[in-house]
Amino acid sequence: MNSRLSRRNLFKALGILITGGVVTGLFPFLNNIFTKKAQAQQVVERVYKNRRYRIITKPSSQVTQLQNGLIDTPQQLFLDNREIRIIRHKPTNKYVSPLLFGEFNSPADIAKTLIDLGIKLPDSEVKLYYNFN
Repeated sequence: MNSRLSRRNLFKALGILITGGVVTGLFPFLNNIFTKKAQAQQVVERVYKNRRYRIITKPSSQVTQLQNGLIDTPQQLFLDNREIRIIRHKPTNKYVSPLLFGEFNSPADIAKTLIDLGIKLPDSEVKLYYNFN
């Protein structure tokens, strides 16, 4: 078999391919290094009645918009290190959660209501078992 590439050219081509793959793989990480300070997450951590809740404000680039921009998710709520799903209705600026009925002025109000009601979240996903026999 006769090849047009010498050993030196083959190693050079492999080096370029490997370097390109590494640089391409590192691009998302390098992009996060140069994130502007205004886009960094803000974390508020508080304790209420001996239970800890945390509110994380997402950067504007990570906010999910739903229903033609009427509903968004600018913040995340964690109670005892478990996420509570919340959404915000933009015209009224009120927050809702599938765990509670009603609208709340802030994620902190949702967390305090859950703590006042004594709601404990399970350690793992709850799976329902149906036996139709």
